[in-house]
Amino acid sequence: MLSQQKADGDLLKVYGRVIAIVVVLTLLAIFGGRYVNTTSNIGGRGLEFEHNRFLNVLAMVHSQWLASGRPHKMQLSWHHMASNVASSKVSNDNAVLQDAASKIDAIDTDTDLVGTDNWISMSDQGWPTIDTNDVQGCEQLWGHLLATNVQELNIAVDYQSDENICRYHSGNEASLSYQLQTGRVIFLMSDR
Repeated sequence: MLSQQKADGDLLKVYGRVIAIVVVLTLLAIFGGRYVNTTSNIGGRGLEFEHNRFLNVLAMVHSQWLASGRPHKMQLSWHHMASNVASSKVSNDNAVLQDAASKIDAIDTDTDLVGTDNWISMSDQGWPTIDTNDVQGCEQLWGHLLATNVQELNIAVDYQSDENICRYHSGNEASLSYQLQTGRVIFLMSDR
């Protein structure tokens, strides 16, 4: 009788384990299916994040344009401003001076590589415009403003000459449109 009870107990343990494995596999299948369905939106989410960056940079450039006396061309010098912040924190201690000098040299090197040739044309309303009215001009504008390459982000670029709009779109039908004269930005994303 005791061996029968032990066999029944072992059998119940096995059934319990089988049921637990079936529940875990079912949950994995459900969550795995949802994961596969959301991976198609990753490109659109990347463009959504870039949209937020684009809006922030446009606001900073417009503010810089107002503060600079509304010039027709401006140099976007984000890196140069970082070196000014680093140099303002230098104290009289020689060790700190040497350390700060090496950091400033490193920042200045970055400035020479990225920030010194970053001139951008501005519209009469103070929004960044393109130098050439074509796709390359829109790609160059993106690079000047966001310091990234549209090819690296898998973003396609179109220029609509009749409306003077640069349109950036990802493979899953998310798009960002920038109206060059008004500075208006429109972001659209499909619900697929």
